[in-house]
Amino acid sequence: MNAKVYPLKDRQADAVDPRDTVWLSASAGTGKTQVLSARVLRLLLQSDIEPSQILCLTFTKAGAAEMATRVNDVLASWVRADDVTLAADLLAIGGAVDPDTVARARTRFAAVLDCPGGGLRIETIHAFSQWLLSAFPLEAGLVPGTRPMEDRDREILLRETLSAMLLDAERSGDTALTDALAMLSLRTDQSGVERFLMACADARGAWEGPGAWQPPLLPRVHRLLGLAPDHSPDHVAMLCGDDAFDAASLRRCLDAQRAWGTATARKFEDVVAPWLAGDADARLAAIDDLRAVVFTQKGEVKSLISVAKHLPDYADYAARVGASLDEVEVARNLGALAQWLAPALTLGRAFALRWAEAKSREGLVDFDDQIFQAARLLKRSDMADWIRYKLDRRFDHILIDEAQDTNAAQWDVIDALTEEFFAGQGARGDRLRTLFVVGDYKQAIFRFQGTSPENFEAAKQRVKARISETLSNLEAQRGDDEIRPLQEYGLGRSYRTGQPVLDFVDEAIAHIAPENFGLKDPPEPHIGEQRPGQVVLWRAVGSMPGDDEEPDDEKSWLSRPDRRVADNIAEQVRRWIAGGYPLAKGGARNAQAGDIMVLVRKRKELAGLIVARLHAKGVPVAGVDRLRLGAPLAVRDLMAGLRFAAQPYDDLALASLLTSPLLGWSQEDLLEHGYRHPKTERYRTLWDHLRAATADKPRETVAKLLDLLGRADFTPPQALLHWMLVGPWQGRTKLVARLGREANDPIDELLNAALAFSATNVPSLAGFIRWFDVGDGELKREADQQGGLVRVMTVHGSKGLQAPIVILADAADDPDKSPPRTLELEEPGDAALGFATRSLPMPGLRKGEVMGRLAQARDAAKQAEDEEHWRLLYVAMTRSEEALFVAGALPAKKTEAPRKSWYAALEPLFGDDWLEDPVWGAVKVRGIAAEAQPGMPGGAAQSMLPLVPTWLTHPVGEEPRPPRPLAPSALGDHEAPDPPLPPGTGLDAARRGVLIHRLLERLPELAPDRRAAAAAKWLARQAADLDPAIRDEMAVAAIATLADPRFADGFGPDALAEVPIAAIVGGQVVAGTIDRLCLPENPDEPIRIVDFKTARRPPETFNAVPVAYIRQMAAYACALEAVHPGRVVECALLYTHAPRLFVVPEALLAAEKARLRGG
Repeated sequence: MNAKVYPLKDRQADAVDPRDTVWLSASAGTGKTQVLSARVLRLLLQSDIEPSQILCLTFTKAGAAEMATRVNDVLASWVRADDVTLAADLLAIGGAVDPDTVARARTRFAAVLDCPGGGLRIETIHAFSQWLLSAFPLEAGLVPGTRPMEDRDREILLRETLSAMLLDAERSGDTALTDALAMLSLRTDQSGVERFLMACADARGAWEGPGAWQPPLLPRVHRLLGLAPDHSPDHVAMLCGDDAFDAASLRRCLDAQRAWGTATARKFEDVVAPWLAGDADARLAAIDDLRAVVFTQKGEVKSLISVAKHLPDYADYAARVGASLDEVEVARNLGALAQWLAPALTLGRAFALRWAEAKSREGLVDFDDQIFQAARLLKRSDMADWIRYKLDRRFDHILIDEAQDTNAAQWDVIDALTEEFFAGQGARGDRLRTLFVVGDYKQAIFRFQGTSPENFEAAKQRVKARISETLSNLEAQRGDDEIRPLQEYGLGRSYRTGQPVLDFVDEAIAHIAPENFGLKDPPEPHIGEQRPGQVVLWRAVGSMPGDDEEPDDEKSWLSRPDRRVADNIAEQVRRWIAGGYPLAKGGARNAQAGDIMVLVRKRKELAGLIVARLHAKGVPVAGVDRLRLGAPLAVRDLMAGLRFAAQPYDDLALASLLTSPLLGWSQEDLLEHGYRHPKTERYRTLWDHLRAATADKPRETVAKLLDLLGRADFTPPQALLHWMLVGPWQGRTKLVARLGREANDPIDELLNAALAFSATNVPSLAGFIRWFDVGDGELKREADQQGGLVRVMTVHGSKGLQAPIVILADAADDPDKSPPRTLELEEPGDAALGFATRSLPMPGLRKGEVMGRLAQARDAAKQAEDEEHWRLLYVAMTRSEEALFVAGALPAKKTEAPRKSWYAALEPLFGDDWLEDPVWGAVKVRGIAAEAQPGMPGGAAQSMLPLVPTWLTHPVGEEPRPPRPLAPSALGDHEAPDPPLPPGTGLDAARRGVLIHRLLERLPELAPDRRAAAAAKWLARQAADLDPAIRDEMAVAAIATLADPRFADGFGPDALAEVPIAAIVGGQVVAGTIDRLCLPENPDEPIRIVDFKTARRPPETFNAVPVAYIRQMAAYACALEAVHPGRVVECALLYTHAPRLFVVPEALLAAEKARLRGG
């Protein structure tokens, strides 16, 4: 429990005033979570505020959990805290210490526990939206059982929807969609097509609601590209006419060329003169020739120096001609682009509509749906006013964390929730309503999720305007104490990072320029902790002679400089832990593995290689923070085992399984025992080859594989995986020993995936493999829970985390080399049609097609990406508490880092002197590390752990197979079919048997003199449609059977009916129900059992009784003899149709009993 309350300082204390609506800008490490927690505590201390009135929205689940834990721990500690401690805590957060407040503080924990839902509502905005939709499902139009969509659901549904759409198009002869897909496939691969279609699905605003796009889309596409809706080649030709084209400037250029008079000038004249003399269509046809004689391929004016002697302003005239040429080229190329962009968007629209239908049909909503539908529910649905009214009665105080990473749709939800806060007409009347928003423009790094720091600023302006309007309108009705102006504060003092590191951060922002971060003004200088701090630049790793040779290992997908960076980082960390890197925060000590965080810009192979290298060096390391479930080697090895079990003749799966840690073959072993001669054994499978081998190693391996195959047909996937992991193979132990303990998480997730599959599908092995291959999902580790391990993650994943030592591993990467994101083009809003500005995705465009509005959109997107690139650097640097290390691998054949790389931007901030270093060759250092002290804790010394007992590492032997269950009534039933009855008698015969059977069950409970009347009455009720004579005959037959002196005891008052019995006989569990059982107290008397048979044609003699019935009676007899040893058991069969009773001879019973017992 962390119940410590830290005193609020500077603007922190102002920000937690529960009477104010606050907009807080908090730099990294300034105690934002502490302020949020204190604000919640201050609200809870108010006499008129209950926990259910508070809503806290955060960006991540981890952030929500941390805030909830802090608040609950403090509240729990206040329950039993002494008066002095409680008063100190209250003063620390700016609260009052009067008796009423102190008493209220002690009750707040119970109030929180009694809150609906079991606690404070502190959650992500997605979780809140999910709650909102579940609270109003009918109003939201959701089908019962709707659930959030997982990654695998998304991938499976995507492919199913696309397949169904194309199949329907083919059946209906709609070639437009199939042709559009074929055209799109020529420009991009399958994943690119899927990304475009999903982007279209996300652009739902374009396909539904006011101003929705409707076929034909070409006019809308023209307008979107900045062309006339009816654009055609004639429009382009018109741009070549004298009214649109700057022909006057072109004539001045022609005159200058003629004055020059050279051969080059004559070539110029040969093109330009006819062009000027032609009509618009002729000019358009020759437009490319015109550009070629005026400009070079690089866009420079040809022969400028020479011609300028005859016309000094030649460059200006040529530039004007170039502008006209550009206008024609843009119109022509965009017109051509529209001809295939319209079909592509038609395909995207069709998919988007089918996608929405499929999600509704399957009862799925994705993250974007939750936000979109919640916003629509609150603002645009028919029930919006009612829902807002209901919520208006619930939430009076809303807190928003990480507001800079809140996108426009999420702000729609927040705006709807707070719409009545400052209007003076909410359901709460004059009660105080507040909004608290905290964020930092410099840390806005989630643009790829649709967020924009501009949304942060725009939201502030909206809130400020609403408060100002309310103040001006309601000042007479409400005093200043009730509605106060928006309070804007900034937090700049860091409680995380040492001052030397923050000084470096400030210099970096100034050197890169604040505007490149997207900042309008330079930020305030950071103020940090006065303790040692160090920033180190490791020499960038470049190419070396021989790097261009054919790669010789499995890491060929990474450049050799990248691999050397991974090697160097692993060696450096090993040296720190072994030799001790001194730290000061929290007391002098040496760094341990958990003090180190390695950050990368992008989630790529380098992170995985660093993890592998650290593990190879013996450094405790957590796996990468996020990865695809199908990517880890442990998962791929286990899946190879499943693939082999499903198809033993899959050579690739078998070879992968053999060389995995599960079976432990080396590549040399595979070559030695698995090689097949290409001429004589060309068509022989690897499995057949191994089974025919005589060497010990393949024979031992074949035995293990046969054990696996023997289980594959009847074992569900999760059980088979479990057997591979903890059974005789000891797969988990072997995989962790080879790959490190970070392999445990993917292994567990694979087991979870198999369980999830079996819960919703027939648990077949082949089915699971197909299901897994469709989409392998994403595994996310909570990095803040990886205690004692080096953490390797992306900068995005490190948000909200910190470490004493931070390494920027790929600082020399070129951001311009990153794959471009899907380009989006904004369609301006139209008030008349009732829609606001919205964006539409563009499919893969070629370089020459990006012009006009597309070029503007590309440039704006590139600028936004560059700004986020530098903000990402700010976030990365401010994760460090004491030491920041900068590393990187140079591009191939380059000697300097790319101009836009972090490395190139930071290197000038260091001095010119390189210091020798045994790992990196040379380093540059700023600041100083903490001083090493003798006997400091930490470092390589590790506490001794007790030895693991040997039995713990050996597989547990298989449990004895439990006795197989045996139902006596099922013994050979297939051998005793009813003989066929004459036509038309089957139904009556079967009914007669059943009715007599029921009488034999009921009548024994009655006295003999009451049986006739009871039987007649019962039959009259149950078989009223039968002739009375038939009913009388059945009653007489049943009563006569009960009176038979041979088995009168079986139907006597001491007999038992429908007796269940179970016993182990010959290694089998015999379990069944005996119709009638007579169990005399005298052990010398035999036990008698009667079993009813309802056969429609009972046998005339005992010799005609089926053997199966005799076996059944023998099984009952064996079970009773096992329960009552030494007792004699007599058996009889009663055919209820006749009725007819047969006593089973003892000799026949003895023979069958011996067979059952295995004798």
